[in-house]
Amino acid sequence: MNALRKRELLLSLKYATIEACFSVPMLNLTTSNLPFAIGFAVKVLGWNPAAIGLMAATPHLCNFLQPPLTFLLQKRLSLYKIMLLGFTLNAAPWAFFSGITMLPQHTSLVFALVVFLSSLSNSVCAVAWSSSMSQLVPLNIRGRYFGKRMLIFSFWTLVAVLAAGQYADKMNNSLAVFGVVFGAASAARLIGMFFLTRMKFPDSVMQRQTDAAALMDYLSVFKDRVYLVLLLYIGLWGFFLNIGMPFYSVYVLKELHLGLGDLTFLTTVSGIGGLISMKAWGVLSDKFGNKPVLTTCSILWACFALLSWIFAGPERHYHLYLNYLVVGFMTAGFQLCQFNLMIKLVPTETKSHYISVFFAFTSLLTAFGPIVGGKLLNLIPPVVGSFLGQPVTNYHLLFAGSLLLCLVSVNLLQWLREPAVRPVRELVRVMRNMREFNPLLSLASFAEFMFTPREIGRFAHQYVRSLKRHTGAVSDVGEELVEGGWKALRNRIERKKPK
Repeated sequence: MNALRKRELLLSLKYATIEACFSVPMLNLTTSNLPFAIGFAVKVLGWNPAAIGLMAATPHLCNFLQPPLTFLLQKRLSLYKIMLLGFTLNAAPWAFFSGITMLPQHTSLVFALVVFLSSLSNSVCAVAWSSSMSQLVPLNIRGRYFGKRMLIFSFWTLVAVLAAGQYADKMNNSLAVFGVVFGAASAARLIGMFFLTRMKFPDSVMQRQTDAAALMDYLSVFKDRVYLVLLLYIGLWGFFLNIGMPFYSVYVLKELHLGLGDLTFLTTVSGIGGLISMKAWGVLSDKFGNKPVLTTCSILWACFALLSWIFAGPERHYHLYLNYLVVGFMTAGFQLCQFNLMIKLVPTETKSHYISVFFAFTSLLTAFGPIVGGKLLNLIPPVVGSFLGQPVTNYHLLFAGSLLLCLVSVNLLQWLREPAVRPVRELVRVMRNMREFNPLLSLASFAEFMFTPREIGRFAHQYVRSLKRHTGAVSDVGEELVEGGWKALRNRIERKKPK
């Protein structure tokens, strides 16, 4: 790789990070299976569990529907143009919805249509984006790069979601307020698309491929036994987890009687856990392999969440802050390793349709989770008993059954084969000596943050420093572009001078 190509790569990786700082907060505010959109459906639209379950399943159903669309689009467009189309159609419906909130009698129907169109556009875009990034980012730095990228955009996501939740709560969760938030989210997605257009991709991304995958190539993915194990595990984990997970937010709002601001703060605590651990997960996945990290994250996630939700109730819910923190730790590692395995186990020449089938198959299984969960909540009596002085509700049974099934599904990972992987016990031994994963240190740090004014002030100071540092990333890229342009101009002038 010559110096110019190396510079283009470095700038493109920076632009990809900046793009995520605008796009990912938008997705967290508008994706229909995440807390903010669910909070809107509960607080403003008053939807019942069955309707919420269907709404939460929509992104996964759209992932299942996208392969034929991806197939048809790749016959006519390059991956780059598919990404631009996906960004635009993902953002535009939310801009429309922010205006239609002035007609409240049509809000529920319009919201459902916007969720479907936006989710379908994002599903197609995600396949093109994943395939493009797998061809751009060198294999030997993927773990560290995507870990650092997730760390940076997660910071901005926390800021955006927390601010939006507090703002909505302060304004009494009015329809007009949510319209403003969704409109701002749409604008952020389009700003992210601008930075995407500044990136340099390989020719295979910029040009339409004449030898695009045939329809039978999509079915041939299921003959790859190693990849099939990954498909089954991620699909079943998603199905079992999503029987209960979308209804965590409903339980917090309806049964614990907390506000949307409290819910977004819990989400923020989860994001803090991801921020603390993300850099370490990238290093560990590069050193030990993705499979042992994925196994460890899955087990700890399910066990801790199971204990936390069983004991949750109106008079006993403060431990959920610790639960969200720990689950945020594990979710960050799970998502990073899932993505790394998805692109690592794919043959070099067949990335697009492998990734397309991955999203479609795993999402089909996952989509059944919220639908089944919503039906079960309607069938099980609201209160089934009492435990330690607090009622045992249908939500408790749903959450416990969901997480126990997740633990059972971890057994599938023993059939997953990843090259150059090291044993889980070695990973655990190293994690014990790392500050980020020492449970006592994590618990002590969290307690200091929650209850010590001095630590709250220190956190605020660190927050301001982080804000300046992440904002500086944009100006750094601009300075590099100006510096590069000035050098090129100066060299051109010197070559034209008479000797």
